Amino acid sequence: MENMKKLVTSMLLIVLLFNFIFLNSSYGAAEDNADDSVLAQEAKPSDGMMKSILEEGTAAHKQDDSIKTTLSFANFGSSIVGFVLGILSRLFNAVIALELDIIFGQLTYTVENGELQYFVTIDRLVFNRIPLLNANYFNTNDTYKIGDLELPINENNKLIKESIASVYTICRILALIIGLVVLVYIGIRMAISTVASEQAKYKKMLIGWFESIVIIFAMPYIMAALFTIEEVLIGVFYELRNSLMGGNTNEVFENVVRNIVLELVFSASGIELTMWSIMYWVLLYMEIKFLWTYTKRFFMIGFLVAIAPLVTITYSIDKAGDGKAQAFSNWLKEFMLNVLIQPLHAIIFLVIVMTANNIASKAPIIAIFLLLSMGTVEKMVRVVFNVSDSVTFNGIRDRLFKKGK
Repeated sequence: MENMKKLVTSMLLIVLLFNFIFLNSSYGAAEDNADDSVLAQEAKPSDGMMKSILEEGTAAHKQDDSIKTTLSFANFGSSIVGFVLGILSRLFNAVIALELDIIFGQLTYTVENGELQYFVTIDRLVFNRIPLLNANYFNTNDTYKIGDLELPINENNKLIKESIASVYTICRILALIIGLVVLVYIGIRMAISTVASEQAKYKKMLIGWFESIVIIFAMPYIMAALFTIEEVLIGVFYELRNSLMGGNTNEVFENVVRNIVLELVFSASGIELTMWSIMYWVLLYMEIKFLWTYTKRFFMIGFLVAIAPLVTITYSIDKAGDGKAQAFSNWLKEFMLNVLIQPLHAIIFLVIVMTANNIASKAPIIAIFLLLSMGTVEKMVRVVFNVSDSVTFNGIRDRLFKKGK
């Protein structure tokens, strides 16, 4: 990420430098030509004056010719740079950027209020408006709601949820069978134990076993409650988003940048197209990054739902050991973070980007810098809530690496 930021910053500085050097020269040449035209119209010297100028101003004319020659070279250099940048920008847009945009758009498009929403945007991701990645595994309806907006459930999304539900049912039956075996084991140990300390230990395990059975049957309600809280929060933030945008609910800066680039590909000069294209490329990179994050989140939540009954198997043993159920606590922590990270992203996006949307739509580079700051805000939230070591935030590989050290 740091390397990407340095690369983008360097490219922007190079383009701005070319723009400053060459375009200023072009404007200077244009102004000189305009001044010459005005002087020619306003001052028409007589034959005597013209003869005097021709005799006495030879050196001055030679100097003017030298300046005009320099300006013509500057104009030529500007046109060459613009031409090359234009070709490179159009080539990169056509071969890579637009192709990626279209490919990922095919995975995430939907219809909102009769309008096709095709391209991936961070705005749609954080406000749960991509049906394929709707993570509420307890929603068996054909639609789901975000505030007043009703969206159809994606067919692939339904198939994945049905598969997770089947695995959850199998794991629940398996957990009950294992729980029955554990109960028999605890009963036998209590019957043959003669030492008071051992009897107290197995009584504690029996209480833990009873709590684990209660949790097995309560887990669906716990998960459903968390999904409900998430959807309510997202709905509130989405309505606030619409109120901040007024009637232009689709005119977020992401769509503005994309539309401008699509228009300029066939008409703009090379330097202008390059500047907008760089903003588009950075924005596309961040959109794909967020898409990957929410795809991982969708499958992570599904995995946590599927294994939820098995987590309770070790509950009674953990409670008997040190009085803490580490497996269940870790599962609940990861599940809550995965579910509630979307409202967290939504409110960060709302505060940082949407409040500045009017500025961002006119100067999208400001919004891109604001988006880049979302990562810093997320890190701050990790520290405040002491969840920096979570797999949800750091990933499994990073956490294993830290423990290996």
